Amino acid sequence: MAHRVGVEAFYGKVKFTQGIVASKLMPPANGPTHLVRTHLIEAIANAQTARLVLIRAAAGFGKTTLMQQYAAHCRASRREVVWLRLDAADNDLQRFLLHLDAGLRGTRGHVGSGDALGMSVIERVAAHGKPLAILLDDFEAIQSPPVLAFTQKLIEALPPGNALVIASRVTPELGIGRIRARGELLDINPAALRFTLAEATAFIRDKCGLSLRDADIATLQRCTEGWATAIYLATLSLRTRSDSAAFVASFSGTNLELAEYLAEDILARQSDACRSFLLDTSVLPQFSASLCDAVTGRGDSREMLDYLERSNLFLVPLDGERNTYRYHRLFASFLRHRLRASQPGREASLHAAAARWYLDAQRPVPAIDHLLDAGNQAGALAQIARHSRQLLGAGRVRLLMRWLDRIAADLLATQPWVGLTYAWALLLNRRYADAMRMAQRIVESCAGQPEQDDVTLEAEAIRGVLLALTDQVEACRQTSAALLDRLPDPANFTYYSLANSLAFSCVSMHCYDEARGVLSRALRRAHDHPFVVMRAIAETLEGTIDLVQGRLGIALARLDASAANASVGRRDDISGESTGTSMDGARALALYERNALDRMAHLLADALPQTKSVGTTEALISTHVLSARAARLNGDVEQWQRLLAELEQTGRAIQSDRAICAAWLERARVATLEGRFDAAEQALRAAQLHGDWASGDVAFLSTEIDQPLIARARLDVAERRYAEAASTLREALTSANARQRHWRALKLRLLLALALDGGGDRDGAFETLTEALRMASHEGYVRTFLDEGERLMRLVGAWAECGPAGIAALGIAPAFVEQLLGDTKPSGTLSPRTAATKLSPYGADIPVESLTARELVVLHMLSAGHRNRVIAEKLFVCETTVKTHLRKINAKLGAQNRTQAVAIARTQGLIP
Repeated sequence: MAHRVGVEAFYGKVKFTQGIVASKLMPPANGPTHLVRTHLIEAIANAQTARLVLIRAAAGFGKTTLMQQYAAHCRASRREVVWLRLDAADNDLQRFLLHLDAGLRGTRGHVGSGDALGMSVIERVAAHGKPLAILLDDFEAIQSPPVLAFTQKLIEALPPGNALVIASRVTPELGIGRIRARGELLDINPAALRFTLAEATAFIRDKCGLSLRDADIATLQRCTEGWATAIYLATLSLRTRSDSAAFVASFSGTNLELAEYLAEDILARQSDACRSFLLDTSVLPQFSASLCDAVTGRGDSREMLDYLERSNLFLVPLDGERNTYRYHRLFASFLRHRLRASQPGREASLHAAAARWYLDAQRPVPAIDHLLDAGNQAGALAQIARHSRQLLGAGRVRLLMRWLDRIAADLLATQPWVGLTYAWALLLNRRYADAMRMAQRIVESCAGQPEQDDVTLEAEAIRGVLLALTDQVEACRQTSAALLDRLPDPANFTYYSLANSLAFSCVSMHCYDEARGVLSRALRRAHDHPFVVMRAIAETLEGTIDLVQGRLGIALARLDASAANASVGRRDDISGESTGTSMDGARALALYERNALDRMAHLLADALPQTKSVGTTEALISTHVLSARAARLNGDVEQWQRLLAELEQTGRAIQSDRAICAAWLERARVATLEGRFDAAEQALRAAQLHGDWASGDVAFLSTEIDQPLIARARLDVAERRYAEAASTLREALTSANARQRHWRALKLRLLLALALDGGGDRDGAFETLTEALRMASHEGYVRTFLDEGERLMRLVGAWAECGPAGIAALGIAPAFVEQLLGDTKPSGTLSPRTAATKLSPYGADIPVESLTARELVVLHMLSAGHRNRVIAEKLFVCETTVKTHLRKINAKLGAQNRTQAVAIARTQGLIP
């Protein structure tokens, strides 16, 4: 580093007599908001075979900052650094070499000219005996062939272990392909420079000092696609805003600070032809060269796209062949805003040209999007009429809604079958009143026409499905069976929808044979129809029957198969929209019961966003409750609360008492398990206000084992009202067995075993538990046990003392019991915030004699706050012995740690 100090000391403030500018040789100072990119710095430092490190991206991605941080890393590791910030004047080879030579020398030294100076630089680099890094910033300024040729020679002359680090907005003409092929290139592209969610969080909170919520940070990181400057400019606006969530949700390329930056630092630097191309193609969500030619009317789109990609101008390739692209979302929204402001009316003509291209390519979905954007509703409706039924049957409900919401009602009335498709889409989006109004309007518009009867019949089918969707299952069952027989055979979507609704109603009313008969007739219909998802839902309903009847293994196999059968066509290839069906809720429940939490989380990641607006009440409840439980198991209490609040809010919006009740039941369950009995009582009362659905002789899969009655029994057991709980549970168990609801019966048995054990009937508790384990162990109902918390685990542990041979003799799989007791952490137990103080609400009294005298002494010392070393010294034992005592104490008290052991012991009166 001696030569760097010499440069700064000798060259003084501004420039040298030979025209060398000192500031070009000095790295910029580290800013207070700069986030250290540790993983990228390590990637550069560890790239031992790389002669060239190319950091390439558009403005604002942190190229210079990364180089500055790498320079600091080099200095800290005693690697010598030459820094040179380039500008247009450095296209003069003499000037370029003067500065590079000055950086290498650290003194004025001898200044040659032309080739002699170039050779001296290369020779000095090749003979340099110490680790060296040459950093060239703003390399996009270099266009001169002599300078580029010299840089290539410099790369080849670098000794092993040394590197040339270049930061550039464009990909330089340095024979990158050849360097890459030799394995001597480390390419840090825009994707690598984007802030991850963790980095965005650290930047916003630690560097910018904003206490933004996790959800808002995630939204901002997603909409900016990790672009550092955009995130920073957003934080500047957020400092003066009180409505941070609303601002983040609406942040786009039209933001004043961001738009000014893009206009001045990006767009103004481009040629007129490039600016025109960018503005015209900004209306395209994704594009190819051929589409761009058709929209812009030019023939050089391929060359222009190659230029934009080389220039890193916010162009994102969507395939490996570089045929299809999109713009960065913020850049695209900025360009569209500029287009509307500068050329009013041109946007519509561009959309019309794109629609023609897509129609010629037989791609109707994007064509319809562009027709609507062009304001051509009639043309769009004509195309929708050709494809709406196929799209509806494939589950593209949100896609249809996006289109049909934009078409005038009087125009829709001219296409009655499209109007009925709209009614179906409204229905599946839980806009029930709108769906019935639309169906009635279409019926009235067809009065006196030949198709009147078919239209009326479909409107009746829509009404029948509505009854099932709103939990009016008795009414659905009474009206839908006869209606099914009247439907014409080609009406596959209508038939499947009504058949599925009728089967769902039959399952809810415990009429399983009737449900299977309806499903069997539906599944015998033609297999070559386009309504894949509706058929898969029928297969799913058969799986739900297996699930409620206690056949989890068969249920999960059937549900997996139906999901696989529906996978063809479940995702819109153009818009990327997932269909979101009720299959996901049932399958998630089965996976949760098996404790396959990773698979469940993967499924819910796609399903949850869909069920917020599309699908059945069943799917809405299952996805939200299970996602909430998964969040709590991961210690994210805030997310658990948010998901339940969202479920409750949606339930109120669609007037679903069952959804509201389900949210409160989950709150009551967790409060009970955490020993917050007052909160549990309040939550249970709130649930019962919306619990009329549970008072009749009906049941639903998503709330099969989460009902007010079960929640009340759990709380009664926790508060030691054992006799009352046992009486309620026995009656409910008899009813569940009579209706073949064996999954529910399993949950009731577990609670009954706890009630009996709490009431002093250990033999009765063991007998009841044996029946539960016999059924559960062979089917894999794991979470039904784990979700009842620590006391049940202790009861299972006491029951299991007969050993594996005794367990197997009872017809129970010993491995299942071992899994419950050792391989799986009990759930619903602790959040990080409450782990230190939470007691098992079921904690039976721990007799003093169960702890040895020495263990009681250790407990007293723990309660006094002594650490292991102090306890060992006071007892004249080693620390290992103290740890052994602690393990035994935790096991006997059912505690997870020392703090919890003290809390349980105090509650049980074992220590003061």
